[in-house]
Amino acid sequence: MYIRDGKVLSMKNINWHQFLIHIILICFTTQTVQSQCDWIYSDANNDGYSIDDNGQITLFYCENIVDTIWAPTGYIDAVWEYETNSGEECQDWDWIGNNFFLSIDSNEPCLEGLSEVSVTFTGYISEDENILPDICVFNIEFYNTPDPNIELDGYNTKEQIIICEQNLVTLTANGLGAAYGPNTMIQWYLNNDLIPGENDISLDLANTNYNVNAQNVFYFTVSNYCTMLNDSAEESDWLTITIYEGYDQCEPCKWEPFTQNEWIEGDGVGTTYNQQFPSFTPNDDGQNDYFPEKPVNEENRNFEGTENHPTCEATIYQITIYNRIGREIWKSKENNDPWNGKNKNGKECKEGTYYYKMEYILHPMLEGINNTTNLPHQATIISTGSLYLGR
Repeated sequence: MYIRDGKVLSMKNINWHQFLIHIILICFTTQTVQSQCDWIYSDANNDGYSIDDNGQITLFYCENIVDTIWAPTGYIDAVWEYETNSGEECQDWDWIGNNFFLSIDSNEPCLEGLSEVSVTFTGYISEDENILPDICVFNIEFYNTPDPNIELDGYNTKEQIIICEQNLVTLTANGLGAAYGPNTMIQWYLNNDLIPGENDISLDLANTNYNVNAQNVFYFTVSNYCTMLNDSAEESDWLTITIYEGYDQCEPCKWEPFTQNEWIEGDGVGTTYNQQFPSFTPNDDGQNDYFPEKPVNEENRNFEGTENHPTCEATIYQITIYNRIGREIWKSKENNDPWNGKNKNGKECKEGTYYYKMEYILHPMLEGINNTTNLPHQATIISTGSLYLGR
């Protein structure tokens, strides 16, 4: 049914030609009026507003700034409507003479605490109800000067933090001065170096080139409309995180899979027998390509200096590989030189079982006795066993 002049008409009584023209005029008028709403931002500076691809106008205001938006002359009445964060409806119809205006004050009760608001302006040009009013819809975003800091659940970020590499965490940027959105820009840093592509509110440490067994300093910068007025970004406090391998609650070092009963001690040398390591496949797929496997972030592993914690990845080792008849086919040329599945001549070894002898020092920088082996940390340990080379 269709209602006209208070009367209900059936579908067959409707003049569909006039009805379609009426609908088209409404749509055309709405688009035209919205395109004629440039008076809303006419007094704003170039950085004080934006217009998206759909023609939506957004005004930007920094903290404690008071402003007035004046509607064009010619209206006999006007009202500005918007909703608060709690869903309450607010209206403003201030005027001086025949001039209507909207006061912008982030401390005003209706606007207080809002980070953004959508405002609908309705301007009446005639008392004739058949003459449609002008309507403009625009957004206002309120910004504060950022007070950036890093959040990390379960940790006191005012102190240095120690974690293990197996339990990496995610940092969160806080104190951005406004709700995080396209007009708030974040950049993360590690040890004073910009981290490329890390511009989100969260930073997963697993995606960074952190240093192992050493301190890492994380911070971020944030800029929004307020900082843009000062032509500078705000920098968060620095958060120092030391990332250890095999420290405290981390998983046991792969170099220490033995119990005390499996050791034969003599002159500072411990020996284990027939330790079966998983097979390795030197096919350059990034998994199990070496024996023993190379550590993560190998290029950043620095064990010089007293501040670094001597852990399993600080191990110094050399390894010798034998075939089934006991002939030596490969040997490390230097410390921490893993086997790549080739013989001394650089030819690929066939698939099958091989035997190894590994000579290593678990903790070359740590004094005292190892609780697992009851040997000095700096003792040379010999481990023998077999492994399977797969192709």
